[in-house]
Amino acid sequence: MAALLSAAALSITSPNRQDYLPLALLSPLLPGLPRGALTLITGARSSGQTCFRDAVLAAATTRGEYAALADAGDHFDPQAAAQAGVVLGRLVWVRCGGNVEHALKAADLLVHGGGFGVVCLDLGEAPARELNRIPLSCWFRFRTAVQGTPAVFLLMSRQPLAVSCAACSIEFRRRGAVWSGWRPFRLLGGLRIEAVVRKPGPERAARWEAEAA
Repeated sequence: MAALLSAAALSITSPNRQDYLPLALLSPLLPGLPRGALTLITGARSSGQTCFRDAVLAAATTRGEYAALADAGDHFDPQAAAQAGVVLGRLVWVRCGGNVEHALKAADLLVHGGGFGVVCLDLGEAPARELNRIPLSCWFRFRTAVQGTPAVFLLMSRQPLAVSCAACSIEFRRRGAVWSGWRPFRLLGGLRIEAVVRKPGPERAARWEAEAA
């Protein structure tokens, strides 16, 4: 595992202690993502999860906060994230080489280390058999560790994990593709995305189009 930012720099700026990390992408469904709590993001590949993750990291780092990403599958794309507005100089990226156990340990160290506005544990590409081995007690420990802190703990997975421990739960779905041009020379312009907010409050959905990179 390797981080791109020295932990010694994290004391320069502390995250703002407020109830939510504002995120315009969610409005008017939610004021933002709850701080001091676990937020669960689920969805299949190409359903908008990565776009949402980068939007969360951008929202934090552009506010002067530091963010951390425990990347189980080493799929983070710094160039695409920078284009999405992420300030890479305020991001700690821990590459875990496809090892779920290393990703869990890295996220635990990051949460307990403090100083972050967002800690993201990205298990999006992890095989289901490995995810099913994670005990429920693990998520309760994360929930307890983040309580009382100004951090958003963002858990990303293909399948629903830690549902009972999550204060906020959002499922992403791909509703179709946006094409331009005429056959046989059509170009992919983007994807139609639906986000279903399952917690908190009653279930409700938002839809938008994400442009192709």
